[in-house]
Order: sequence, then C-alpha cells, then structure tokens
Amino acid sequence: MLKWLRKYSRSWFIALAIGAIVVVFIFWGVGTMRSPRFQEVAEVNGTPILLTAYQRQFSELARQYQERNKTELTEETIKMLRLKEMALNRLIDETLLIQAGTQLGLSVTDAELREEIKSNPVFQRDGKFDEKRYFWVLSRNRISSADFEEQERKRLLLKKVVEKVTSFAKVSDLELAEAYRLSKDAVEVRYLEISPESFVAKQNPPEAEVAKFYQDHQAVFRLPARARVNYLLFRTNDFLDRVQVSKEEVENYLGEHHEQFTRPKVIRVSQILLKLPPKATAADKQRVEKQAQELLNQAAQGEDFTGLARAHSQDEASKAKGGDLGYVSRGQHPPEWDQAAFALKVGSVGQASTPQGIFLIKLEEVKETERLPDADAQASRLLKSQKARARAREVAQEARGAWSGGVAVADLAKKYGATVQETPLMALKDAVPGLGAVPAFNQTALELKEAEISKVVDLPDGFAVLKGMEHQAEQVPPLEKIRDQVRDRVKKELAKNQAEEEAKRWLSQLTSGKSLEQVASQAGLKIKDSGYFTRFQGFLNQPNAQDAIAAAFQLSPQKPYPSLPLFLKNNYYLIAFKGRRGSDQAEFQKDLDQIRAQFLMQKSQMLFASWLENERKRAKIKVYELSLN
Repeated sequence: MLKWLRKYSRSWFIALAIGAIVVVFIFWGVGTMRSPRFQEVAEVNGTPILLTAYQRQFSELARQYQERNKTELTEETIKMLRLKEMALNRLIDETLLIQAGTQLGLSVTDAELREEIKSNPVFQRDGKFDEKRYFWVLSRNRISSADFEEQERKRLLLKKVVEKVTSFAKVSDLELAEAYRLSKDAVEVRYLEISPESFVAKQNPPEAEVAKFYQDHQAVFRLPARARVNYLLFRTNDFLDRVQVSKEEVENYLGEHHEQFTRPKVIRVSQILLKLPPKATAADKQRVEKQAQELLNQAAQGEDFTGLARAHSQDEASKAKGGDLGYVSRGQHPPEWDQAAFALKVGSVGQASTPQGIFLIKLEEVKETERLPDADAQASRLLKSQKARARAREVAQEARGAWSGGVAVADLAKKYGATVQETPLMALKDAVPGLGAVPAFNQTALELKEAEISKVVDLPDGFAVLKGMEHQAEQVPPLEKIRDQVRDRVKKELAKNQAEEEAKRWLSQLTSGKSLEQVASQAGLKIKDSGYFTRFQGFLNQPNAQDAIAAAFQLSPQKPYPSLPLFLKNNYYLIAFKGRRGSDQAEFQKDLDQIRAQFLMQKSQMLFASWLENERKRAKIKVYELSLN
C-alpha cells in the first residue's frame, strides 16, 4: 500500500512540473561544526533544515535504491553514491524554491489542495473520491491527514514555483527550424582506415627507451591493492524451505501492494480527430469547433460513429478502422483526452480539446480493474523470498559471531547450511568468482586484516561473511618483472606515432590531387563507405566524437578532405566527401507540434537548472555535520 501511495503522490517536485531534470549538484562542503541546536543539519538564508526532515529524505533515497536494485544498502554504497549529500542537497533546493515562492507571491489555496487530493486515484473508488478510503489509506501507512495535507500543499507550491520559473522559456520558429536542420542534416563519406596495430611488428625499441618509458609512466603500471579471503556464503534460495507463509500474510501483502497484482482499468474506444493548423487563429478554432459540434449532433441522432470517423477523422492510423483504437489505459493519451474518455458511459460520445485538435470519443467497452489470476502465487513467492532473505541474514549474523569466537569454518558451514569459498587475489573492480561484480564484497575484503572476520556483507542473492587471508598494498612492480609488458606498451606508442605520420602523408597526397583510389592502392587499404549519418548519430556511430563529426560536416565538393586525419576508436581515418542530404521541410511541418514540445521541454530544463544554480550562488547556506544518529 505504501508503494502504491508513493506512486500516486507524484514524487519530487522537479519531475512533477517539467519532467526529469538532470541538475549536477555541487555539494557545499560538510563542516566539522555542529548546529548549536543539534536538531538542525543546515541553514538556508536563515531558514533551518531540521534533522528529522533530513532523515526522512535520506530514508526515501535509500528506499528507492533498494527497490530499484533489489538489494540492501550498505555503508560503502552510501559513501560511494553520496546519498547523505544528495539528501541534503534536495532539501536545500526545496527550501530555495519555497523561499522563491514567497517572493513571487505564490500560494496554494484550500480549494486547490482539495481538488488535488480528490483527483488522486489511490483515494478513489469507482472513479470517485471516497473519504473513508482516504482516511483508511493514510491510517494504514501511519500518516496523519494533517501531515499528508501539509506535504501535498508544499508539493503543489513547489510545482507552481517551477512552472513560474520555466514559463519564461519560449521557442521561436527560427530556433525550431535551425534545431531541426541540425538534427536531420546528414553527410556521407568514403574513408580509409589506418590501424596502428599493423605497425606494431615493425617496432624494435632499444632498452634505454623501454627504461625511460617505465620511469615516465609509473601510474600506467601501478597495481591496485588486492586481497584474498575465504568466506561463508548464505544464499537466499537455500533458505526457502526453512520459512513458511500463511494465507493471512499473503492476503495482507496483496492489499498493501494492490497495484502490483491488479490489471488496471482499460477502455475500448473509437475516435474522430479534427486537427488544428500549427498556428491556429481564432477563426480556425471556431471552424473546427463548429465541425465538431455538428458531428456530435449527428452521433447523438443515431448516425453510425464508425461511418463518421471514416468520412471525417484526420487520424490516419485509426480512420480506416472507423476510428477504433482498441483497448487503452490511462496515460497513453494527453490528460485532456483521458479526462474526457474515462468519464464516459458505454455508448456515449464525448469531446476533448488538445493542442493537436479536437477529439470526438465514443466509449465502446469498459474493463474494470481485477486481480491477476496468479496473484496469490506471485505474492506467496515474493513473501517467501523476503522471509528467506531475512532468515539468511539472521543465520549469517549467528555464524559470524561463532567464527569470531574461534569455531572452525568447516563446522560452521555444516551447522548453518552455508558453503565455504576462497577467492584469488582481487582488486576493487575485479569480479568475484561465482558471484560476479559485487563492489561491497571487494571493498570489505580490501579493508580486512589477515585473520580478521568481516561484518555480514549484503549480496544480490544472499549474504557473506569474510575472513582475511592475504593483503597486497598498491605497488609498481620492478621493471625486471614487467619488462615485456613495458616493451609492448612502447611498441604500441611507436606504432601509433608511425600510423599518424603515414595518415598525414597519405592525406597530403589526396590534397595534392591524387584520388582516393590511388592512395588506397598505394597504401594497400580498402575504401569503405560510411552511409549517411546525422550529427546525433556520428561518424561510425560515435555521437560523442565531436571533432570527427565537425570535420565531416565541413566537407563539400569544393573541400572534399579535412585538414587532418581523424583519430577515432584507436584508429586513424582519412575521409572524403561523398554526399550531403538536407532536412525534409514537409516532415518538419508535419511534426512541428511534437518538435516544439520537445524543444520547449529542453529549454525549460536548462532554464530551471540555470535558475537554481544562480539561487544557490546567491544564497547564504550553512551546512553542519551530517549524521543519521
């Protein structure tokens, strides 16, 4: 139930207002001082951020991580992800937005709050707000109505602030046309590929050069710290037959995770779309509205809706099928469409106005929510797995205590039904044989002293307790031990330099008048064709290789070659202009509304990120010592 409530509480304010905005937060430095009142973790322009709010935010981030990764959150992971800093930064941003709301004179009325709560599907029964259900859901989640309504009021205020800030984002037709051109323009080149690998065998560096390379590139040959451990492994699946799940537990679980085990309400509808032109005038709107009303009247008088759709709908995808869309669920269409369609009775026709145009919608059939056929079995399996994991952790804790007390590992494995494993020497990023990549395991292994017993380590499918066997500090091996490795690196460097010189020499021949075919024959290389690619696709499907993309798009029949060879994917390339293809203006006009919406979203995101960064720079922010105790 709590997960269901969270789903419909519309999460964090930024995602609510303008979609997922990626903002790179700069943490303001955690001081060593402690708040004089202890319950504060920070202060923003004189407004305190309380420890209780920080703890709630941190817990929410931890919950999201655990649900997403299906694993427990360890202290190492908390440090690696900087979750404490992330939680505090969110609260700082939230405080800045609330302060901005006050400055902008924004507020949330009681009527707005009531409408928002009443529209939340989790508080509805048969599509209508149910007060009893509202209080029941809150009580089940141990949330008072006052606390919930305060949070909703804050969320709505934050949404208003974000919408106010981003309302200044505008997109001109010129910007749209240029953005579309840049995204759709394509170029095609022919090219020669010069691989340094083909020059490696020709290299024979003297010993002095090998020794100098070793001295100048110590970091290249530095070995990371490594550790070897043996460990007891407690797999969750091994404990499934040691736990039981009652019918009452299954039923409670189904109730608390209702949305996970139910098929959502779907409707089967037919529609007629009457489009508005991209820059609709008042007269255009009046004309379309008049046509929509005439069709509504015809449908109300009994005229066949299927025939009307075939004759008048401008939705090419459904027109041939008499407007039939099949079954749809909420969220597949614009909010205005959903609001109209899901409020209809079977057989009735409604109207929805959207930026795209006016939709006439006929409801053909309704399939209400229903529990999935295998819901009981699924819930039972999930519950059993949760119980087995909890039991595996308990047993791992018991075994850890016994191992620390000197009990032989073989005896522990036999008593607790665990397996004993031993690793080779491993660095932090190495995969654990039999377990795969488990950073928490490696980190724990590297921190152990010889014969030291670790705490219980969370794994994706169980738990482990480790004992240190061997530890090697970070080191650079002496040249005598890695001479062949160093020599190979030197040969590759020399080969790369020779490949670059050859590429430049052949490019010079091209610019002097030789054809690509002549140079290819002389160099013993095969001419290849890139096919058309856009700036976003990139040469050889490398969209991040901006230098290569820029060089390719500067080519023309008058300037068929770049000034330098391209270096990409560890190879050198000589490219030659073959053709250019411009953007399709007809497609641009067809997709104009969608392009405008996407571009406006991107502009809004950038505007908000910039505004928030400036607010942070101007704000007086004090950060005290972070703690969850």
